[in-house]
Amino acid sequence: MTIKREGVNLKFSLYGISQELLDKLSFENKLGKSLKNTLRKFEKDDLFNEIIDLKEFYESTDLLKGVNFAYRVKSIQSCLLKYNKYYPHIEANKCFNDILGIRVIIKNYNEVLEQDLSIFKVANMINGKANDDGYRGLHLYYQKTNKHYPIEIQINTKHDRIMNDWLHVHLYKYEKNSDIGELLRKKYNSEEIKSEFDFMEVLKNVLSSSKEI
Repeated sequence: MTIKREGVNLKFSLYGISQELLDKLSFENKLGKSLKNTLRKFEKDDLFNEIIDLKEFYESTDLLKGVNFAYRVKSIQSCLLKYNKYYPHIEANKCFNDILGIRVIIKNYNEVLEQDLSIFKVANMINGKANDDGYRGLHLYYQKTNKHYPIEIQINTKHDRIMNDWLHVHLYKYEKNSDIGELLRKKYNSEEIKSEFDFMEVLKNVLSSSKEI
């Protein structure tokens, strides 16, 4: 959807994030291939040497100094874990779609949904994933061309970010049963869970019950 005001189309803009900034932050691969190729089409050492260069670019660029949003640069170890998980059949741009991850908290998702999102690949998880694990949010992926590494913009309300963080720290790393995350989310939304202590107590009870079945 494009917002129109007095006949002018408003381009995407959020906390200083614009297409102009994303273009400047976009890193073009020098491997001579489109990143739409699967991982097995790339030499692993060449790929990771370039990812090291990409990390150094993000960690040293002035473009990310004094910005109004949070961000993180993915560690080489995390990139390697994703590579091992997705090799050989997944496309490189899908495996390495969040080396630069921008993090934004908003009051209402409509702040974003009412803007022109045509430059992004949109992953709308505001009401959950197809296989609901409790996570809620909106992810935008910007890729300047098929030769550039994508940039992820992860958007949450404060309410959703709090629960997402608890799920990430206390559940996802240890438990693969998505039904548990979905149940915890329902209890959080109904205010049965109001604190991290509540979360841990409910999680403990749920895990104990599931082991008894």
